[in-house]
Amino acid sequence: MSRAFSVMKTNVGNSVQDTSSAFMTKIGVYINKRYKQILRRTNWEYINEDYTITTISGTQDYTLPTDFKTEMYAVDTTNNINLKRITLQDIAKENTDSLSSNGSVSGYVIFNSDSGDKILRLFEIPTGVYTIAFPYIVTPVDLSADADENVLDIEDLIEIGATADAWRYKRQFAKGAAMETLFEKEMEEYIWANSNQQNKITQFKPMTFNKNNLY
Repeated sequence: MSRAFSVMKTNVGNSVQDTSSAFMTKIGVYINKRYKQILRRTNWEYINEDYTITTISGTQDYTLPTDFKTEMYAVDTTNNINLKRITLQDIAKENTDSLSSNGSVSGYVIFNSDSGDKILRLFEIPTGVYTIAFPYIVTPVDLSADADENVLDIEDLIEIGATADAWRYKRQFAKGAAMETLFEKEMEEYIWANSNQQNKITQFKPMTFNKNNLY
């Protein structure tokens, strides 16, 4: 199990010899900063693998969960079709009518709406009820309550990074730089340990080009 938020703050405070209430609040900010930094650099780890979208006939846009970061893939499991991620510019360049045409869903775009929500827009507009498998990488919320825990076993890494930030705040720049160097070293080792899978073969997979898109 991961260490609680309060425990990590105390550990960092002890490292820089300041556990005052005001400074513990600053340390909490540093911890969340490093937490998000690590998650951005290891975005394969925490996935909502069961998420699906059920289409509504005639409805093109669907609001994605607030913790959505990026999808792993998109498959229309009703019709057994892999959906292609595209851009609005691509659609407009190919055929402006396809922006509002109805038919079988073959592609999608994701964008931020004026309200701040992430929106999934399907192309073409579905004409039936389909189930789309849409597993995605999660962006967890900030740690706030004392008992909150991070989603990965990265508390040591978080504490090292937060300690570097704390030393810099104390104007102990040499100590901060030393901890930052240690953070980067530990970060590289963590990424390597998770990427170096002995039973995984990484290879290039060529795909047949669709000549219908030439014109």
